[in-house]
Amino acid sequence: MSDHPSDRTIAEIHRHLQRREKKEKTSVSLSGELIAAADALAGKAQRSALVERALRVYLRRLVRRNTNAKDLAAINARASVSNRESDKVIGLQAWPE
Repeated sequence: MSDHPSDRTIAEIHRHLQRREKKEKTSVSLSGELIAAADALAGKAQRSALVERALRVYLRRLVRRNTNAKDLAAINARASVSNRESDKVIGLQAWPE
């Protein structure tokens, strides 16, 4: 599992999260302590719903973190130009000597 998925993978995850499809059966192996904690929180009958909700939260956070990183890179790439423009405006606002 990659901590830094590609832009293509992020886009694919985002597309999947936009859709709501019929539920499918799957098998996932979890440690005993995670199962016990999930059952304590949600109850055995709602374990799958808890796991699904947790996975959706994780995937949305991953997409959001990727979007924020791209936005920050774009802002930083333009920072020197923006700073120069701001300095000019501030210079125009100064009182004449």
